Amino acid sequence: MTTQNTTNNSTTTTTTTTTTTKQKKRPNRLVKYILKHKVTFSLLFALIVVFIWGQWQISRLEKKNAALIETHQEQMDSLQKDDYLLVSKVFSWAVRSDMLRSNFEQANLYIESIIKVPIVTKAYAINSENNTIILSSNKKEIGLPISDVLLLQPTETTMQNTPNGTRFVSPIVGLNRQIGISVIETTLK
Repeated sequence: MTTQNTTNNSTTTTTTTTTTTKQKKRPNRLVKYILKHKVTFSLLFALIVVFIWGQWQISRLEKKNAALIETHQEQMDSLQKDDYLLVSKVFSWAVRSDMLRSNFEQANLYIESIIKVPIVTKAYAINSENNTIILSSNKKEIGLPISDVLLLQPTETTMQNTPNGTRFVSPIVGLNRQIGISVIETTLK
């Protein structure tokens, strides 16, 4: 703002003129520094973006890997159960041949050898006529009655899930009738 006083012959005139000046905003020091080092900060920003992208890829691959491991484990468990189903059939055939010849000592040796497998917890054979255990890996159980209906009526080799693991039940069939049932209990879940 400026004021001018002019004197003319007898009159004094005062004129006021207003001028506005825009002051340029000066950037603060941080912005000035960033603008001065554009390449450095661009590279730093790119590095941060690449790091975040890399972490995202790693977490995605870890989830994918965990899903593959779980699928593989399920397939392995399924194959292992199928293998033990086959072992149960063969075990029942071996016990059958010795039961038909009344050679219970040899059948007991089969039970003792199958119980040595780390995953097998118990193996026994049931007499179908009176529903009692006639051969067992636990000698205290011989002669005890069985009351589990699912265990006493197998028509083919089956797999039953129990709270402690998996039970493989196979019928032992003689020439014209079922003479027994073989059972292998494992820790498979």
